[in-house]
Amino acid sequence: MFCCGKNGNQQAQRNRMTRFRFSAEEVQEMHRRFQRMTNGSNFLTKNQFRDNMGLLGLETVQVLSDCLFQIIDEDQDGKIQFNEFLAYFDKITYGSQDEKAEISYKLIDQNRKGYFTLRDFQQTMQALIDSWVVMTGTAITNEIRDHLEKRVTYIFTQMDKNNDEKVSFIEYKGILASDPSLLDIFEFLRKGITISIKEATLKQDQIVLSEFYLIKDQAVDLFEMMIGLQQNRYSTTVQAKPNLISSLMFCQKKMKQNTNSQFGIQYLMGEEIDALSLRMSSTINVNKTRQQGAVQTSQIICATSQIGPFIHRGDQEIPIKIDYNLQSKESEETLDPELTDGLEKINYMTEDQIRDNYKEALIKIHELKQQTQQSLDRLEKMYQKKLEEFNIKKKKDIELAEKRRATIANINKKRKTALSVQFGHQNWNLVLNMMIGIQMAVKSVNALSDYEVTLKDFKLKYYFELMPKRTGNEKATFKVCKFFDYAPQVFNHIRKMFFIDNDNYLSSIGPETLLSSILKGDLSTLSELTSSGKSGSFFYYSQDGIYTLKTISKTEFTFMRHILYNYFKHLKDYRQSLIIKLFGMHKIILDDKKIHFIIMSNVFKTSHEINLRYDIKGSLHQRKTPNNADYTVARKDLNFLESHEKINIRIDKQSELLTQLCKDADFFAQNNIIDYSLLLGIHEINFLQTSSRTEIIHEQDQEDISIIQSKTGDKIYFFGIIDILTNFNTKKKIEYCCKRCFQGPDISAIPPHQYAERFKRFITNMFRNNI
Repeated sequence: MFCCGKNGNQQAQRNRMTRFRFSAEEVQEMHRRFQRMTNGSNFLTKNQFRDNMGLLGLETVQVLSDCLFQIIDEDQDGKIQFNEFLAYFDKITYGSQDEKAEISYKLIDQNRKGYFTLRDFQQTMQALIDSWVVMTGTAITNEIRDHLEKRVTYIFTQMDKNNDEKVSFIEYKGILASDPSLLDIFEFLRKGITISIKEATLKQDQIVLSEFYLIKDQAVDLFEMMIGLQQNRYSTTVQAKPNLISSLMFCQKKMKQNTNSQFGIQYLMGEEIDALSLRMSSTINVNKTRQQGAVQTSQIICATSQIGPFIHRGDQEIPIKIDYNLQSKESEETLDPELTDGLEKINYMTEDQIRDNYKEALIKIHELKQQTQQSLDRLEKMYQKKLEEFNIKKKKDIELAEKRRATIANINKKRKTALSVQFGHQNWNLVLNMMIGIQMAVKSVNALSDYEVTLKDFKLKYYFELMPKRTGNEKATFKVCKFFDYAPQVFNHIRKMFFIDNDNYLSSIGPETLLSSILKGDLSTLSELTSSGKSGSFFYYSQDGIYTLKTISKTEFTFMRHILYNYFKHLKDYRQSLIIKLFGMHKIILDDKKIHFIIMSNVFKTSHEINLRYDIKGSLHQRKTPNNADYTVARKDLNFLESHEKINIRIDKQSELLTQLCKDADFFAQNNIIDYSLLLGIHEINFLQTSSRTEIIHEQDQEDISIIQSKTGDKIYFFGIIDILTNFNTKKKIEYCCKRCFQGPDISAIPPHQYAERFKRFITNMFRNNI
């Protein structure tokens, strides 16, 4: 079975295999991977290991791959034997938390000292971050690097429980068990960048609000002054600007009393207001002296000491003494020429002209006051909405994190290692490039948060080159990987419609997931569900089970682009649609091979086991799964009829569900789509496990009709319509004509409107209540 040379070595290796937790089939698959990596040799060299690591094996990021090689090479002879290779994967797949923590610890304690220092930890984290930067082409500013250094230091201090500036394995595995998210440096890095963008936007909003507060208060004070509600401290020739000072001082007092305001008005407090008030006060007093003309300088100084200038500190008004030299050019420059001209014109106006202008100004100021208040109200509502959305998102992030942890735990129980995409897998480099491409594509639209989708967006595609920096030796080995992102703003909007934050999206399918798992001794990317050999297509789900990635044919890809506008409009009009949600549409060219793929939601994204699943088309011809098939294999239409199963839910929920399902079926008919099916999952609640029932009820959204609890409370139903990209084209029409003659009307390939009506009838009859 194994290429070990001598029979004795072969037997010894078989004996050592008994200590691993792999099944015989898994061992065979792992051996095939090892043979692929070594080109048929009995051992794996460091250079071969780098080549098989794909992008992670490039010279610019090979520090990380070399560290992994050293961990796997247990006897440190510079070669990885198959039993060492198997031992590593045995631990990261079926190992306990302590075993995984040991692998992770060795990645930091590379010299096997039995402890690591802050410097050791910084070097490892820097290698991971450098790998991420090179892989994704992301630029990290000095400010972000400073935050990262502080974060790394903080993590170390949290691990160093006894404060001896060393972290032992006991301390390390303790922190991994109690707070596994602490080491998510990439989550911190990505969200740190995103938060910087969001904080900049919020700060800009706060500044605009502050400016509106100032303008509003100026208008109010000026209006009150003009109608005689305020006592003017200055002569009538300088009424406008002195009132601006009082409004600034009033605004400052207001802001100091509301430093905890949710609108963040404190950004224009303190020295900024003080300096502005000081400049304005100085200008007013200079202007006043110019109007008085014959007043002596000593009198001016005396006057200013009584009425200003001053600044506010708390409840105190602190006078500022200024030397007003009327001949100073600096003082002359502070006088607004436009105001000077206006004041001069007043001297030549008649009393009636002044009265008429005063009335007109009063009306305009009153309108300004009203308009400013209305604008301010709108801005405050907008800001409150942003804060509310932020709080909702924060709550959803927490719930999603809890759900993700539970879902991962559930998936890990059922996952087959042979199907997990890890280094050595034939699609390892492809999946790695897909993850990087998705990350770059999402980042390219992340900054455009309030973008409105237009018709041109449905035809747009973005192009990315994923190849990182290469050395001369690597040019012959690695080719540029081309990545295309189709209709990015459209899918970004779809993600928003269903409350999917781009940060959380990348947490599931971005490359940071891979690098973080390496650090935690749990190497994982995507996990393969099925694979069809002829077309080379495959179907994967993200490591947390929330999203699925499916390769599709060029024909399906072209058809999806054709119906994308109608699909988008349908989802926008019917948020409760059961149609599978697409969150990304991409093409990748690697090794001269073009691969089209889409990112979709997972209908069964739950932490609870799906005990029974059905794939229902409404067709009866050859629609049966063998009864002895594994329970994870979907049963079909005939199986459902033979089981006498009936979906039993509340009548109002049933009506809502069937109404939406009919609208979805009509959409398919209008867009010439057939061969879609309803994916039905059933989770059976064990009443002995009372916590299970509580958790599953908490998991449901009361308005979501894709997850509904049975009327008796013992089951949870999951609904979703899948396989939506089959166009009733010429090929299908020929198939329909031929099969109908020989196989009857119950075949799957029938015209779209007939398919939709048959689909609706069959689904309606699946329910216990007749509507």
